[in-house]
Formats: sequence, C-alpha cells, structure tokens
Amino acid sequence: MPHKNLFSFVLAAVLLSMLGGCGGSRSVRVIEGNEQIRSALTGSVYASDQSIIVHVNEFDRLATLRNARSFPKSTFLETCDSEGNKSAILKTRGNRPTGLGTADIVEGLPKINDRATPVNAAENIRLGKIYRDLDAE
Repeated sequence: MPHKNLFSFVLAAVLLSMLGGCGGSRSVRVIEGNEQIRSALTGSVYASDQSIIVHVNEFDRLATLRNARSFPKSTFLETCDSEGNKSAILKTRGNRPTGLGTADIVEGLPKINDRATPVNAAENIRLGKIYRDLDAE
C-alpha cells in the first residue's frame, strides 16, 4: 500500500509541474523605434528614443515617462496613441535620478504606451497662462 501512495504522489507532482508550463508564452513585443536590439520569438525588438508613457496614476493625475529626461521642468507635452489620436496634455515635473520622468496630467487621460512630444512655442505660452506653477505665485 505505501508504494501505491508514493507512486500517486510522484505522479501528481509530475503532472503539476507539466501543467505549470502550460501558461503560454507571454513576451513583450516593442515594434517602434529605429535600432534593432535582438530578434524575439514573436517579432523584433527596437530601441526607441521617444518619450513613452509607462505608468498612469489616475487618482493623483500623474504619468511616468521613459526617455523624458531631456525635458526641463514645466514643459508641456502632448500625448498621442498608436494611431496618432491626441489623448492628453502633460506638464513635466523635475527629473528623477531613476531615469524616468514624471508629469502632471493637466488635460485628458493618457494610456500606457502613448507617445509624448513637446507642444509648439505658442501652445506652450497659452498652456503656461492656464496652468501656472503655484510656487511661482
């Protein structure tokens, strides 16, 4: 009888370990940019120097951006989705030492993977009058 129990436990362990590998392959596929990094199973991965939204906090109205360290504090950014539709206006905060940029969401609501670009000079002046810094007053 003990041999049957041992065999059942071993069989159950083997089956569980096999079922754990059936979750499917979940790979990240980045298709924007211009410099190929490596070949992935589902496509190629490219480096991008564009500012991309990587996190959105709707409650605090904050967005975290990758590749946004070149924008000075209080720069207004316009975000667009993959189809080019405008999704939000952001106002950058001071740069963080982690390499990610942070911005306040002042209009709209961006989504993760939206691209952020600075607005033109006239729009920057117009938005600056509307969304002034409280510290400057």
